Amino acid sequence: MGKGELEPEGMLIFEYDNNFTRDINKVITLRNLIKAELKLDKVYHTFMVRCQPKACASRQSVNCYGEGKWITKDYVCLLSGRNCDGIPVKPGTGEIISCLPFLLEEIEILHPGYLILFGERVAEFVLKAYGIYNSIEVKQCYQYEQMTFLTTVEEGNFRQEHCKDLASFLSK
Repeated sequence: MGKGELEPEGMLIFEYDNNFTRDINKVITLRNLIKAELKLDKVYHTFMVRCQPKACASRQSVNCYGEGKWITKDYVCLLSGRNCDGIPVKPGTGEIISCLPFLLEEIEILHPGYLILFGERVAEFVLKAYGIYNSIEVKQCYQYEQMTFLTTVEEGNFRQEHCKDLASFLSK
């Protein structure tokens, strides 16, 4: 699960844990900006893909054949015997589809009134999961039952003017 209030008014959904989201100060600043502009008291944030795919550096440097799992459940590399030092990579469609049911369950459990979708891929996959297929774009507002989906740019590019755009949808 993500982090924040367990009865949120708003949920921030990032694509995956990246350099921006690993910096807790950046996440807190982003959350506070959204809370102030959108006048939300309780905010929660989560990820569309929870398990970070990594490119294996050890596998390229070792003569190994075959496909399969090269890491233990404790994230120890079977090739090097050390903790995984793989390079984080952006998740593919397969990882997104595998993780999407967990995100949808999290949304259904917490049932926030507002969901802020960061980036085109998050908007596309989440909205399509709710049956919204037509003209999915960033900087738009979509309704589904009692939830309002607000699409915006990726978190690293999010600025105060983007927050004002989101707030303008809520004032209509």
